[in-house]
Amino acid sequence: MSAEAFRLEAAHEWLAHDPLGHPKPADVPSRPCTITDASGAVVLGAARNGYVSFRLLVHGRGAYRLSALMPGNLEVDVFKAWYHRMPGENGQPPTYWPDALIPVRGRQAFEIPDPDNQIEGQTTQAFWVDIFVPGAAAPGQVTGQVRLTANGSTLVLPVRVQVLEATIPDQPCITMDHNSYGSRWLPGSYPKTFARAGSMARRWNLEIELLQHHYRVVHEHRGLFHNLGYGHSGTVDPIYGPRAIGRGQEKRLVDWELYDRHYGPLLDGSAFGTAAPGMSPPRQPASPVWSIYTPINPDWPASYLWWGERGYEVEFTRCVGQFDAHLRQNGWTETRIELFFNHKKRYRWFGWDGDEVKHLKDMRYHREMVRLWEKAVSDTPVKWVYRMDVSWQMKDQFEMMAGHRNFWVCGGFHRWYRDPVRRVIDRGDLVWWYGGLPPIQAATSAILTNVYQTWARALHGYCAWLVTDLGPDPWFDCQGGETGLFYPGERFGIAGPIPSIRLKVQRNGIQDVDLLNRAAEAAGNAAPVRAGLERAIPIPLWVEPPRVAEELAPEDWDSRNLAVEHEPTYAEDKLGPFWWQALRERALAQEDA
Repeated sequence: MSAEAFRLEAAHEWLAHDPLGHPKPADVPSRPCTITDASGAVVLGAARNGYVSFRLLVHGRGAYRLSALMPGNLEVDVFKAWYHRMPGENGQPPTYWPDALIPVRGRQAFEIPDPDNQIEGQTTQAFWVDIFVPGAAAPGQVTGQVRLTANGSTLVLPVRVQVLEATIPDQPCITMDHNSYGSRWLPGSYPKTFARAGSMARRWNLEIELLQHHYRVVHEHRGLFHNLGYGHSGTVDPIYGPRAIGRGQEKRLVDWELYDRHYGPLLDGSAFGTAAPGMSPPRQPASPVWSIYTPINPDWPASYLWWGERGYEVEFTRCVGQFDAHLRQNGWTETRIELFFNHKKRYRWFGWDGDEVKHLKDMRYHREMVRLWEKAVSDTPVKWVYRMDVSWQMKDQFEMMAGHRNFWVCGGFHRWYRDPVRRVIDRGDLVWWYGGLPPIQAATSAILTNVYQTWARALHGYCAWLVTDLGPDPWFDCQGGETGLFYPGERFGIAGPIPSIRLKVQRNGIQDVDLLNRAAEAAGNAAPVRAGLERAIPIPLWVEPPRVAEELAPEDWDSRNLAVEHEPTYAEDKLGPFWWQALRERALAQEDA
């Protein structure tokens, strides 16, 4: 079958299509939005030091080869999209929408229908195309092409990129965080890899290697991967912390080898000088990771058996001081080191809430922990912070914790407290908020709502809760991927994670916000820019608390009487699928001061 039997079509990054070529209903704009000119060529505008993206649709049946080329110093990456099966609602047939992205190398061979994806009647294969424009690229138009070859003949789709004067800064102005827990999920995602592991030592090394690949993939997408290394019971796996041995005055931390192998390259930035398997060479600067959790919890390094006794204070301060000394000795002083208590008393390990304190009486434990922590690390260049994930009691906690090195990660209730949040930021505290991810079947642009709200509220970051839980079968029985933003590449011979379309869309949105923020800072005041967008974009940034929240103490609140959800789930906003276009146009219109 020759190339004439196929057809190439370009689509906007926010417009997904199914394997029959039908657009996702949630993505169809009210007015046509094309990225091609009258001749059919793809036409894109791109800032320097960043990416511009589009979707490529191959229509037809049979075998073909695909490649893409951009001249000069522009770099192009192509990914084949995987179609995830979604169960039909109310007896309807299942639907298939793309999300996982498999790297394409060279003139790779493909076939429609895809024998691996196994979709009956498939007539369309989607690809994602990333074009990276280096910071040193000269402004002006650059023309490349996508080439499809079948049976000796070739089909060409021209791609024209207008390189703009605007330059995206190296460091994002907000931190889009991707949170996960432990490493016990890795063998389930990489069963073949771990089946060959053999010894426990080899398994720990594999876990370190795979976790670092997750950090690399997220770093290249202008985000942060965050991995908590202890359980609710306080147990710590050896890759997350050294061993704590002895008692009382003899308590000490030993055996740092696995910890240093795991965290050393993250803390000095060298991990980001190499690419994750299957990915392109690094394009983001290789800088130390923004922050990491510590393994410190109520039962590590001090034994909780001695809580409230002099012995607990001795063990805690001695060992935390040793932890600090180890960081200093290695020069690991650029990363924020988080002291964070993740337990809740309903888990029945400890009798107070470390995470999302609901009863104010539990704050006495936090005040004591802060006292011990500050005693242990009172004079150090290490960037320690006391992290508290807060919801019910956040307004009172803001005041109770004043004067410490606070790092707040706030639930959705923070939208009730515009002025208190502003005061906390003004006094120098770090403030994030947290929530969920939109499912694959939601509008593609839905993932950008968290990016916008973070910057528009002048917060420092957003924590996407749990991004590595893809369920039992993400490939053929996907439930939407609301707790998954990466996919294991093992199925495709890749020894690490592969990105999703949602991660790519998020990265491109972060770039837009970074351009806006740079221009606003150059003008000396970002507030008018934020206010203008708040009027233009119909997402409420701050809301009045419900009457119940004013009349009852937080101990008496619940999701039912508040009529709002406090858990970190995705909440759909009723926006048009191309609502971000207004923000992007403003961002690309900015030029460096």
